Amino acid sequence: MRTRLELDAAEIDSMIAAANDEASCNSWAVSIAVVDEGGHLLAFRRLPGASRSSVQISIDKARSASLTRRPTSFFEQMLQEGKAGTPTLHDVIPMAGGLPIEVQGQVVGGIAVSGVKSEFDVQIAQAGLNALS
Repeated sequence: MRTRLELDAAEIDSMIAAANDEASCNSWAVSIAVVDEGGHLLAFRRLPGASRSSVQISIDKARSASLTRRPTSFFEQMLQEGKAGTPTLHDVIPMAGGLPIEVQGQVVGGIAVSGVKSEFDVQIAQAGLNALS
């Protein structure tokens, strides 16, 4: 029987802290979200100066990455390629910045960032994800 893995509080805190550090050292005002495998919010941080709209977008990106088990950039690419059905996919955010969180090959959640250019959102989320290594 396969054991269901979950993020613990220390892992969640370290991901948020690492993402926060990456954003702060670049003076990027962003929102950072971590969700569990079902897309439920586990942790959130809005840095000073981050837009109000970045709050929900970061949560939605994290949820999308967790539920689809794919980086949200995958869906952004589909949209750019003109795949017309992409915007209608339920719970899918076609904007880069959301990454699935894998532990021992199992998706256990998602981390996402919103507030700067997509490439920088990804950079910050990846820094958070790297904290698990």
